[in-house]
Amino acid sequence: MKPVVSVVIPTFNRAQMVCDCVASVLAAEGPEREVVVVDDCSPDGTAASLHERFGGDARVRSVRNDVNSFQAVSRNRGAACAKGEWLLFLDDDNILDPRALVELLACFERHPDAGLVAPLSVHRRPGKENLVWTLGSDFSRWTSRPRDVGANLPLERLPSEPADRPTTYSPNAFMVPRAIYERLGGMDERYVQIFEESDFGWRVVESGRSAWIATRARTWHLGFLESGCVSELRALGIEKPCRTYCFARNRLRFARRHFSFLQALSVALVFAPLSVIYYGWAALKNRRPAIALAYLRGTLAGIFATPASSHENH
Repeated sequence: MKPVVSVVIPTFNRAQMVCDCVASVLAAEGPEREVVVVDDCSPDGTAASLHERFGGDARVRSVRNDVNSFQAVSRNRGAACAKGEWLLFLDDDNILDPRALVELLACFERHPDAGLVAPLSVHRRPGKENLVWTLGSDFSRWTSRPRDVGANLPLERLPSEPADRPTTYSPNAFMVPRAIYERLGGMDERYVQIFEESDFGWRVVESGRSAWIATRARTWHLGFLESGCVSELRALGIEKPCRTYCFARNRLRFARRHFSFLQALSVALVFAPLSVIYYGWAALKNRRPAIALAYLRGTLAGIFATPASSHENH
């Protein structure tokens, strides 16, 4: 029986961008596929745009959240609606390379113990064209700072071998067998947004499976900057107060869940206060006091809330 890949694309207020993303998935070579778009209660006519462009294509389905629920909930809802035995989670600001699906499945064949395989994300936003996002993602266990191997490497300088690079998680896009996704309970919705992909990847690896970036599978990451956002703050991941709150809180929640006690203590007592100063200064410099306050509030919530507690209102 031929494999069926379900491509789950959460989206919010990016009607044209998500339609282009869907079109690239449909045009890709290889296995039978379906596309499940989860519209996170977009007010910009996303549902109408999808219907106008793909309404006659049975491979495309769209579901809409009743309220804006963010990425973790949207990914889980898309997975629950999907029919394929392979799940590819793809952010809506991507154009999938024609060979991506074929190469992702080939990587699973090369690594029978793999629980997660990601395409190589290549930047396409202005100023970062054709630069590699990462050849392998991890975190420092003493500071929680991300470690991205080969970040911003020009694509033309990428070695052809090895084709697959080990990782612990993947931002932006990754494929996982449905059975493993369900066994691990999917995305932890307590994260709301930010770190839910990191947490899932780490749970895959901690379960004894390997995780890989298949460099021959590509996706072109366009990036997205909402109106009113500051590009410097977007690069830091703190362009909006809600996202900033989750970012600060979740990096501490992630550390408490996956690091040793001493490592998590180092993050909470040393790195977290320094981060409040650094990110707060960046926000205030750009005249965004609400973002500075959100980072402080998120940090306090991450320090004092238990990893298993329900997510706070923000």
